[in-house]
Amino acid sequence: MAKNILIIDDDPSIRSFYKEFLEEEGFKVYEAENAITGLKLYKELQPDIILLDINMPDKSGLDILKEIKKKDESTPIFLLTAHEDYKRNFSSLYADEYFVKGKNPEIILNRIKKYANKRIK
Repeated sequence: MAKNILIIDDDPSIRSFYKEFLEEEGFKVYEAENAITGLKLYKELQPDIILLDINMPDKSGLDILKEIKKKDESTPIFLLTAHEDYKRNFSSLYADEYFVKGKNPEIILNRIKKYANKRIK
C-alpha cells in the first residue's frame, strides 16, 4: 500500500515538482496551496509524512508545525524553504527534517523512504 504524503506549499510549481517526483516512486501525494487547506487535509487524511513550506501568505509553516506537533508528535514533518539560512534554527523548530526547495531531491526521497518504512498505521 502506498504511503500518503501531504505537501503544503503556496507555490504550485514546487507542489507539482514534488508530487510528480514522489508519485513516480509509488507514494500517494495530496496537495494544499495554503495553511487552512493543509490543516484540513491533515485532519482528514492523517498522512504518513508532511512536506511543509515555512513561508506562506496566510499562516506561517512554523505555526502549522507547532499546531500539528502539539497534538501529534508521530507524523514526520519535513520543512521546505527557499532560504538556506533557516537551517541554523532548525534544531529548535521541532521538525523532523529540513530541506532547501529543489536541492537534492534524491536526498529528500531517501529520507521520506526512511520515515515511511518506520510508520505503522
